[in-house]
Amino acid sequence: MAIKKLDDVRLNVKPLFLTLYHEYKFEGPCRFGEGMQLEKDFDLMMAAEKFKGWYQQLKDAMPENVVNLLEPVEVQRDENFLTTDEMLDKLGEGSEEVDLYYIGYASRPYDLALEFAQRYRKPCAITQACCASAITSAEFLSRGLEFYAFEAWEDATEYMTVLRARKALREAKALCATRMTSTVSVSSPDSIIDPEKVTAKFGTRFRYVSAHELLDQTSYGDPMENHCTPGRAGLNFTPEDAAEIDRQTDELIEGAVECDMTREMVKKSVEGRYAINKFLDAYECNCFTAPCPDLCATRRLNEMQFTMCLNHSLNNEEGIPSACEYDLGALISKIMLQAIGRRPSYMGNCFTSPIRNGVRAPLPKALFFNPDTVDQKMVDLKDLDNVVLTFHSVPNRRWTGFDAPVRDYAIREFAHSGWGATIRYDFAKDAGQTITMCRIDPTVEKLFVAKGTIVDSIGYNDTNCSMGVFFQVKDSKDFFKKQAAIGNHMPLIYGDFEEQIIELGELLGLEIVQA
Repeated sequence: MAIKKLDDVRLNVKPLFLTLYHEYKFEGPCRFGEGMQLEKDFDLMMAAEKFKGWYQQLKDAMPENVVNLLEPVEVQRDENFLTTDEMLDKLGEGSEEVDLYYIGYASRPYDLALEFAQRYRKPCAITQACCASAITSAEFLSRGLEFYAFEAWEDATEYMTVLRARKALREAKALCATRMTSTVSVSSPDSIIDPEKVTAKFGTRFRYVSAHELLDQTSYGDPMENHCTPGRAGLNFTPEDAAEIDRQTDELIEGAVECDMTREMVKKSVEGRYAINKFLDAYECNCFTAPCPDLCATRRLNEMQFTMCLNHSLNNEEGIPSACEYDLGALISKIMLQAIGRRPSYMGNCFTSPIRNGVRAPLPKALFFNPDTVDQKMVDLKDLDNVVLTFHSVPNRRWTGFDAPVRDYAIREFAHSGWGATIRYDFAKDAGQTITMCRIDPTVEKLFVAKGTIVDSIGYNDTNCSMGVFFQVKDSKDFFKKQAAIGNHMPLIYGDFEEQIIELGELLGLEIVQA
């Protein structure tokens, strides 16, 4: 399978260098010198030296894993200040491939840069070079042209990650498995109301597939005899697929420090994940979501004995954003986080655990958590304030990068009857680790952003959605109030990326809600 992963997206940056030289030898209010300094050849020689130094700085500033630096284009113009179509054609050749033009100057052809930008309407940038940066920035921005002025090359380096993340959102194509409706999830009605607004604002596209068709084809049966699509060739497993599923099953079990499940039961969840990836490949998609209660109610997952949990865990850590419960808001937020942090994200039910009158608010024992585990956590956390819990059984085995080493993990069942493989991870080992989280609101107008510090874990030895991480935030009361207007599931990544996520949100025209 050849899923086009978003981590492979690069920002195409084209260097654009503009030179003003003098055809005639003279002095005046904007030209001074003596002897050979007033010669045309001297102007061109100095321009060549300036280009050499500028281009080297640009190359050094553009990180290779973020930017694809295209071949530079140069245009020279004399003191007649005439901009010709030939010049503009040369500068704009291949513009359809360019995401950002980076402008450098020898002398002052600022109006040439402006006319180029007005014709091609592409984002442009400059790093401070005397008065050129302020002049160019003001002439562009005042005319509604997208432009970035950086005070230093280091600032440009950092912001390329934000621009690349915007491009990743444009390159994202989500496969959405639906049962009842393609807009409202039974368990996540706080998700995005109108997916087309996401497409209009970010460029992200959506492809829909019947969850029943997907489940039909999660099988080794005749691809022409699926119940929902009789007589049409399906994506059912081939003998080659069967061998790969066996290999992945054995590798997953052998890598675990503990596995409470039979190989047969683990394999069923690997099959579910493998089928999803076949659909992702066939539909040319690179991220995924599917409903939980909607599918649970069909009893088909009970019959086939797998949940989507393992798929979400393994695909997220391989750079394929995958969200629980048909939560498009969480999915878009995961794309943002993974594009900025270049590492897997984790999502779950998120709520504060405040202390009031010396007593901590209880966790929902009967619904998700083992009562004994909850009682012990209340002792462990003691009087620690500003605590938040995020829980879902979709943690990763890698946290600091898609190619980072696999950390210790366990495999345990989701259902008490022994099926539904889930990854279990002890977040307590990462106490003190900073995390960054964000979530887009249902109207696609606001972006909640916060960061915290891991303090403990819950659910490592338990079943169902009980796998969670406790973390401290600046002010849990403020966190609760602001999150309540945004939504439940709160995707997070390891590391402090709060500033870059805020910059991305601002770039996308979102109102930032910071807790």
